[in-house]
Amino acid sequence: MALRETLRHSPHALVRGLGSAVTGVIIAGEVAAAELRSCMIDDKISNAQLAEGEENVTSNYAPPEPYLRRSADACLYERDGGGRAWVDGMGAYSAANVGNRNLRAMGAGIAGLVRTTVLARSRRSPELALAGKEVERFFGQDLMLLPMNTGCEAIEGAAVLAKLAFNRHPRFKEKREQLESDGKTPRAIYCRENFHGRSLWAKSASAEPAYKEPFKPLTMEAEMGLVDYGDVSALEEEFKKGDVYAFVVEPIQGEGGIKVPPPEYFQNVKALCDQHNVLLVMDEVQTGFGRTGTPLAQQQFGVKADITSFGKSASAGLWPVSGALAKKEYGELLKPGEHGSTFGGAPASMALMRAAMRELEDRDACRLSKENGTWFRDELIAMCTELPDVVEVRGMGLMIGIELKGEAGVVCERLRKSPFTYRGKKMEGFWTNDAHSKVIRISPPLIVDRDLLRASLYSFAQALGHPNPEQYRASDLEVPYSPSELMKGVADATKYYGGRARRFMEEVL
Repeated sequence: MALRETLRHSPHALVRGLGSAVTGVIIAGEVAAAELRSCMIDDKISNAQLAEGEENVTSNYAPPEPYLRRSADACLYERDGGGRAWVDGMGAYSAANVGNRNLRAMGAGIAGLVRTTVLARSRRSPELALAGKEVERFFGQDLMLLPMNTGCEAIEGAAVLAKLAFNRHPRFKEKREQLESDGKTPRAIYCRENFHGRSLWAKSASAEPAYKEPFKPLTMEAEMGLVDYGDVSALEEEFKKGDVYAFVVEPIQGEGGIKVPPPEYFQNVKALCDQHNVLLVMDEVQTGFGRTGTPLAQQQFGVKADITSFGKSASAGLWPVSGALAKKEYGELLKPGEHGSTFGGAPASMALMRAAMRELEDRDACRLSKENGTWFRDELIAMCTELPDVVEVRGMGLMIGIELKGEAGVVCERLRKSPFTYRGKKMEGFWTNDAHSKVIRISPPLIVDRDLLRASLYSFAQALGHPNPEQYRASDLEVPYSPSELMKGVADATKYYGGRARRFMEEVL
């Protein structure tokens, strides 16, 4: 109902609005108090004392020094030592697509928590209903949302929907009866060098010994088969066996080394799936939400999966939010109690996801990812043609990999310690991780400024051992912003916030 109509018909609306405003002020005070405590007490704790605390934390990750104090947009900042800064070259494995500490997302998350925390899916939430409409608008029609939390839950939820579709949908009746008659177990096919998470189910689907061996026996392996990514012929041979009900695949393999499929691969895959009555399930936990230049990477390849998982930046990087998108004919098969999550679809999480989608649109982040990613990849390709240790530079949008002959982790460490100056401030380097040991992973926030990418080429030239790194030094970007550049920044911000205000007023009035 429009705001003026609300005020006319409900004399208590204004009082409720004032109450919400007071609540907002109180919460802002609590946030300020927590930040003040952190500055006055927590920051006095030495790094050595923090390291002692980490002894009580499992070593399933091994991050290098230093401790990071804060992040903002496309940069990371040290806890102490003068506030050293780095380019965030990994974007939290693509969770920070709209930038670190995105204000719109933070506002949506806090506002959602002001109203309610977690209701559990056994209670109705308007935020979930609104998220369902937003999903339809953002990703396209004929889709149903299964809300979850983590990326691993999302792809497992997609696998649950695929198995359910096979067991219930009339499309598979003949195949089900034939397999039951033959005494065969229905199988799903996965790609070698995949990464679908770290649950026991995901480990079962993996081909990486380090992920599997310590956890055997993995009983679900009997329901799974493996083919090489990009190999249509191998996939067809598996389909011909007649026992495959789903093909689960990443549009671009992230942890597997930023592997981009051959041209026409996914169109051929979709044709094979249709021919052999197999569901196409795509894991877009990392590639979704604009990372490759479109809301979903599958759109780049001209296909539409039957079931798709998403996550990471669905939350704008604030807390775990994920889900699976299923064509309605499959999503409608799921009955109450057959799958779910206490926090999946929580009101604040759904408000956060809606904010993430709108921020991607208002920032034109898909276009930025496509254009800046193509530009940056082309620059790196040109740089690396002179470097014999580089095998290939590949990627799509702002999801780029540099494959090396040697260990990429060593070069990533040098990259983090290859400084450059940007707008009068020293940047310590470009901080990212390796993927599949031989590949430098590049996935900064999609809103990263192209000038910052251009300046960071100097870090890459130094770390990769270019014979003349000075030619990549962006001297014109080393000076602080000029008054005219600052004014342009103000104008751009005014345009952005003005657009948001106009959209808000259109929706309210």
